[in-house]
Amino acid sequence: MEDREHPKRRELMPDVDPEMLQAALRPLEPEPELEFDPDDPGAAWLLGDDPEAEVSRISDHRNAVKRQIKSEGAQFVYGILILAASLGSLALAATIRTTPFFIAAGIICPIGFWMFRSRWKRWLGSAPYCYQLLTSLGEDAENMRQDHEDKQRKKYVNKIGDLYEHSRPDENPD
Repeated sequence: MEDREHPKRRELMPDVDPEMLQAALRPLEPEPELEFDPDDPGAAWLLGDDPEAEVSRISDHRNAVKRQIKSEGAQFVYGILILAASLGSLALAATIRTTPFFIAAGIICPIGFWMFRSRWKRWLGSAPYCYQLLTSLGEDAENMRQDHEDKQRKKYVNKIGDLYEHSRPDENPD
């Protein structure tokens, strides 16, 4: 094997300065953090102020849109649309009365009703329907929620019994 001659090493980039190549291969240094004073008028552009447009604190609203799309209210609207599509397929099957439409309605309707109910329950949470509806419309309905919690508590006490009856003071001291 030693008597075989190895091919001579050939430079791939003969015209390139080796120091420039080494500089290109060095890892990048992190950029220094920008330090600015918010009170400095020259640093206003860093904060997102645009005085010409008379708009300040410009921000990216894409995350806000994503949060709104995934919110309970939006999911409830999607549930209503799914319910409408399910009822439409049921009406179509009842009108045309052929086997493919009956099969399609038999598959779509239960899934659609279940999806609507799950989104409706998610929208309600543990609150009563009227409370959730009024708060969605921007009304103050905190008294309704308190009444609902009291009603649920009384229902539980009537069914199970009051666990803390022995530690409560008597309401009618005779």
